[in-house]
Formats: sequence, structure tokens, C-alpha cells
Amino acid sequence: MTLKMKIKTKTKTKTKTVILLVVISVLCIVSLFMFQRDAVSVPDGEFLVSTVQRGDLAISIQTIGVLDAAKSHMVSSDIRGNKGKIIFLINDGSWVEKGDVLVRLDPSPFEEEVHRLQGKVDSLAAAVDASKQLVSWEKNQLSQSIAAKKYDLQVAKLELKRLVKGDGPLQLAQYQEEMTKAKVEFERYSSFYSEIKKLKDDGFNNPSELVRAKENAGLYREKLEAAKRRLESYREYVLPSMEESARAKVENSQLVLEQSKKAIVYKIATVSADLNQAKAHHATVASSLRLAQTELANTVIKAPFSGIAILYAAFRDGQKRKPREGDTVLMNQAILYLPDISQLIVRTKVREVDLYKLSVGQAASVRIDAYPDVRFDAKVEFIGALASENRPGGMGGKFFQVVLDISGKDLRLRPGMTARVLIKADRMENVLLLPVQAVFQDENGKSFCYQIVTDSGSSKKTVVSTGLENELQIEILAGLQEGDRVSMVLPSTQ
Repeated sequence: MTLKMKIKTKTKTKTKTVILLVVISVLCIVSLFMFQRDAVSVPDGEFLVSTVQRGDLAISIQTIGVLDAAKSHMVSSDIRGNKGKIIFLINDGSWVEKGDVLVRLDPSPFEEEVHRLQGKVDSLAAAVDASKQLVSWEKNQLSQSIAAKKYDLQVAKLELKRLVKGDGPLQLAQYQEEMTKAKVEFERYSSFYSEIKKLKDDGFNNPSELVRAKENAGLYREKLEAAKRRLESYREYVLPSMEESARAKVENSQLVLEQSKKAIVYKIATVSADLNQAKAHHATVASSLRLAQTELANTVIKAPFSGIAILYAAFRDGQKRKPREGDTVLMNQAILYLPDISQLIVRTKVREVDLYKLSVGQAASVRIDAYPDVRFDAKVEFIGALASENRPGGMGGKFFQVVLDISGKDLRLRPGMTARVLIKADRMENVLLLPVQAVFQDENGKSFCYQIVTDSGSSKKTVVSTGLENELQIEILAGLQEGDRVSMVLPSTQ
């Protein structure tokens, strides 16, 4: 028999043997399943086994980020238009302290403008002072005029009051008293005359007394009529006329006062308008002066804090280059970038699946690729709220921005260096642990293990409650106890 035929015969024999073993294995598994549905019996030693043990579980996240300055400043020109011309520029990459001069711009045009506007402001200030003095003088004169008109009004009111409540009622009372006296005398003599006349009728005639009594009665009748006429005339005509005249005088004084007040308001408004116009003109020119002074001060740009001066490359004269002395700069055009390297941060990203492990304030350690032997303590300062995709189309998964604050200071570090970050998310002590490979999930997301229940290797499906986990271990909260053994592979794959 040739070698080729021997190999073919041997191959057929092995194939038959493998098929036979597979058939026998399937029959054994079916028999065991029919015998005990609640447990899966597998010969011991044909699957991996792990024991539930107590220990410490460290949860951490590893990622790569980039160093950046926690505080930085973009230096630019604050001078309007294109009036800024660089006459001094700090060397690129120079270390500067707070207050050091970074850029000087040509101050000549701004010095001339400040000088011109200063003279104009001084002239307008004198005009404003003159207008103030005129307003003050007018107010003083008009105030005196108003005081005189108020005095006349007060006198008129007093005269009216004196007439209504003093002289008028007093004179009226005198006329009333005069009439009363005349009436009393008239009644007395009239009564006497009547008595004498009655005696005459009774036979006691006294002609002389009768004539004298009649004359006296007539005399006092005339006095009574005269007193009555004086009283009525004064009460009905004289006193009302005097009161009306006094009231008219009061009203006239009031009218003169009001007219004077209106005239004063007009005069004050006129001189005040002139003053306000002078003030407005002065304020406009003074504002222009302050602006010119500000722009003159802005020709010297100083460092707001210590850091490294990095000249900013931009398109100038048709090419992208860094600025140099003699260049003209526009307003808000960046000249140099000043990062404060005394306080650095790390900007990095974490996977969406690790987001639940993170919280602000967690401790971390940072290692810089440029100096691998140096490590820095850090803590999580910010966690982004929006996810971003690492690759277009979502093929790389979703990530969240994370910022860490680095403790300590090392002037060798520079923004843009690569940083390797280890975030210490959590640590659980003395908890039940299993390898992550020993915990499975069903289609509903529930976790379970295959717990070994007999020495012969039989196992059953046991639902468990899990907690935190890392790349190697997972916390068991319920379902298993310390010392329980579980399978690390599915029974169907053993």
C-alpha cells in the first residue's frame, strides 16, 4: 500500500472516531438534561470555576488628554481702525512677569490729538464757568423780585383780613350801638309823651311838658332814622365795597406774583439752556479727550499675569506669519497669546459607558509623556453635558469632554503636551467579588451566574444583583454568598 493511501485511510478513521465521540457526547447531555432539569451536570474539570471572595474593588478610568493653561489671554490692539503701528515686540517664547511690556505701538498721532483736545476742553470749561455765573446772577435777581411780589401779596391779604375781621365788623358794631341808643332814647321819650297825653285826656293838662315831650320824641326819631340809615348804608354798600376792593388787590397781587414766576421760569430756562449747551459741548470734547488718552495709554500693552509670550501667526501682507516690528495692526487683531503655565489643566474625553463612574471632585493622577518619571495629582473639575462622536458616522462611539485641574507647579510643562490620566473613580472595601467573565446577562438585561451546587459539578442558574465593576472584577450585592463557586463559561460551551 502506498503512503498516500495509508494517509487517506488513517484520515477517514480519525473522522469516524470524531463523529462517534460527538454523537456520544450529545446523547449524554440530553440524558442528563432529562434526568435533572433544574441542574446541569457536567464532569468536574471540564469548565473553569471561580469562588466568590471578599476584597477591595478599585474603579478607575484611564484616558489620554492634552495640557492646557487654566488661564490665558489673547493680546490684541484696542486702538480703533488701523492706527496701531508696532515699534516694540517681545521675543517669541519669552517668559514674562505680570506688568512687563509686551508690545509698544507708535504714540505720536495720539499725543498730538490729546494735546489739541486738551486745549479745547480748557476753553470750553471757561465758557461753562461763565454760563454758571450768569445763571447764578439771574436766579439771585429774580429771587429778589419774587420776594417783593410775595410781600405785596402778603400785605394785601393782611389788609383784607383786617377789613373783614377787624375794622369792618368794628365799624358795623359802632353803627349798631349808635342805632340801639337812639332807639332806646326814642322809645323812652315816646313813652313819656304818651303818658303826658293820657294825663291831658284825664284832665291834667300841662301844655309845656306836652310840647317838650313831643319835640324830644321827634328829635330822637330823627336820630334813630339817621343811625339806621348809616348802619344800613355801611352794611349794604360801604363795607362790601371796601371788602371787594381789598379782595381785588389780593387777586391782583397774586396775579402779578404768578406772572413774575412764569417770567422767572422763562428767564432761568433760557440761561440754563445756554449753560446746558456749553456743558454738552464741553462733555463731548472731554469724552473725545478721554478716548484719545485711553488710546494713548493703549499704545503700551502689558502682561496681565506671568506666562510665556507666544507670537500669534496670522495672514499679513498676503502670507501667514508672526507679527514683527513695523507692522500695522487692526483693532482686536491678535498679536500674541499669553498662557499662564503656573496653573495647568488637562482636557480629555471619556467613553459614554464610563460616564456613570465620573463625578466632579474625584481624584486622579497625571503623567506627562515628555517627563514620564514625573506624576501630578489632579481632580475632576468639569464634565461635559453633550456627547461628541470620536469618529464621523458614530463608528468610534460617543465621548464626553472632561477637564481636570492639576495640583502643583512645574515650569517645564507647556500647553499642548500629551498627558496620560488615571481617574480614581471609586473604591469599595470588603465586598463580595467575582471575575466579570462569571456574570452573564439574559435578553431582559438581568444578571445571573451558573452556581455549582454539588461536588460532582452540577450547576444551576442563579439570578444575582451586581454593583460596581472594573475591567477585571464585579461587585455581587445579592444572590451569592462568600465561598460559593460559579462557572466562568456557559454550560453549553463547556
